[in-house]
Amino acid sequence: MEAIKKKKRVLITGCSSGFGLLTAVEAARAGYDVVATMRNLGKADYLRQALDQAGAAAAIERLDVADRGSIEAIAEKYRPVDILINNAGILIMGSFLDITEDEMRTIFETNYFGVVALTRAVVVGMIENGSGLVINIASLAGLIGHIFNAAYCASKHALVGFSKSIRQELEPFNINVVSVEPGYHKTEIIRANANISENFYDQDSPMFQYNRGFLRLMRDEIIPHAGVAQDVVKTIMKIMAADKPKGHYVIGKDARFATTMQWLGATCALEKKIHNKLLAATRRENRRAEARKAKRKKPPANQ
Repeated sequence: MEAIKKKKRVLITGCSSGFGLLTAVEAARAGYDVVATMRNLGKADYLRQALDQAGAAAAIERLDVADRGSIEAIAEKYRPVDILINNAGILIMGSFLDITEDEMRTIFETNYFGVVALTRAVVVGMIENGSGLVINIASLAGLIGHIFNAAYCASKHALVGFSKSIRQELEPFNINVVSVEPGYHKTEIIRANANISENFYDQDSPMFQYNRGFLRLMRDEIIPHAGVAQDVVKTIMKIMAADKPKGHYVIGKDARFATTMQWLGATCALEKKIHNKLLAATRRENRRAEARKAKRKKPPANQ
């Protein structure tokens, strides 16, 4: 009798929303043994509902990638893991002049150091098993700069560099490492889960008016044209099923356009275009602010 093929175990971080939630559901529906993790289990209902609707099941666990004890506990409980998807990430928007050092460290703890710590903990079992796959969800921001997101971009640059380096180190152990680099997609990280620096609205900052212009640019032009999150999930599922996946995948029209401009040596032209859009958005936002201010000062009609 042919032996029953064991399900591959997939450990995914950041499953309360976005790419993590959607990937957990698709992987569970495809027959993988899914361990879906998130920092706050109070947000797990969305995942449970999505799994129920898909007729799929997954283990749902708490994992804070900034907590080394939490990492060790999960890695030990579910060892060995066949596929690790480092998806958890945090975005705090603001100029590098305004964002605090604590905020920058928070970004790096989740987006970089947490990934490194979890990968170290999980890869040991992969080496013993003689195979494995690590998928790091980076970002277009890890390939090019992005205004008012210097800390986030730096963390994703670090993640891309980490992925490229350990890909070579782990190749002798039959472990593939893949970096996924999406552009803007409609996920909660640019909507409900988006954070802004505590100094974002500091009127004494030289960046104050441009901060507001950046938010207007995001609302008017970037978010409305963001890609569909499911496109990224489809790519992740293809990577999971591939015998020899590529080292990295750029996903989204904006990401492909930006990286092509970079390859052509036309980054300055792209930056100029973004700069002009920011100035236009800033002017629009300043006009709105002045109109609101004038309206507040206007006396009631019966006076």
